[in-house]
Amino acid sequence: MLVASFLLGLTGSLHCVGMCGPIAMMVNGKPGSALLINRLLYNAGRTVTYVMMGVVVGVLGKIIQWGNIQGKVSIVVGVLIIVALLVPKLQKLFLPAISGWVVKLKHAFAQHLQSTRTSSALMTGVLNGFLPCGLVYAGLAIALVQSNLLESGLAMAVFGLGTMPALLAAAYSWGAIRKIIPWSFQRIQTVMLVLVAVLMIWRGLNAETHLFHDHGADVICLPE
Repeated sequence: MLVASFLLGLTGSLHCVGMCGPIAMMVNGKPGSALLINRLLYNAGRTVTYVMMGVVVGVLGKIIQWGNIQGKVSIVVGVLIIVALLVPKLQKLFLPAISGWVVKLKHAFAQHLQSTRTSSALMTGVLNGFLPCGLVYAGLAIALVQSNLLESGLAMAVFGLGTMPALLAAAYSWGAIRKIIPWSFQRIQTVMLVLVAVLMIWRGLNAETHLFHDHGADVICLPE
C-alpha cells in the first residue's frame, strides 16, 4: 500500500501542477540557492501537513480496528472512490460547506507568499496542505487502513514525496509544464485511483475473511 501511495502522489502530481503550480511558482526567495531552498521548504511544508493528517486519520483507523470494522470501512471507502469517479457531480456536494474556511485559509497563506523568509515558505506549504483535494483524500484513505500510526504517517509522507518532482518543475516553468501535460496523464491518475479503490476493497474483504475464520476457530476451540 505504501508503493501505491507513492505512485498515487507521483502520477497525481500532474493534477497538482494545475491546482498548486501557481502557488509553488509564487514562493519567493533571493535568486539562486535561496530560492531553491524556499521552494523545497514549501514542498516539505505540504508533506508535513499530509503526515499530520495521516496520523490523525490513523488514530481513527485504530478506533475502527478496536471495533473490528476496519474491513467493512475499507470496503466502503473503496466503493465510494469508484462511485465518485463514475459520478463526478458527487465530488461537488461537500464544496459549499467548506468554501468559507477555504477562503480564510487562502487569505492566511497569501501573506506568507509575499515574504522571502524561509519560515514563510515552510508555512505556505503547511497551510497549502490543508486545501481540499480529492487526491489527498485518496491518500488519506490509504493511511486509514494501515496497521499502526507510524505506517499511516509514512503513507502520507511517501505520498507527499511523490508529488514533489512535478511541483518543483512547475515552480520554475509552470506555463511550459501545463502545455506539455497530455490528457493521458489524467487517465493515469484515474487508473491509480481505481487501483487504490480495488486494493482497499481487496484488503477489506481479506480482513473480513480472516475475522470470520478467527471467529470460526474460536467456536471450534470452545470446550464442550
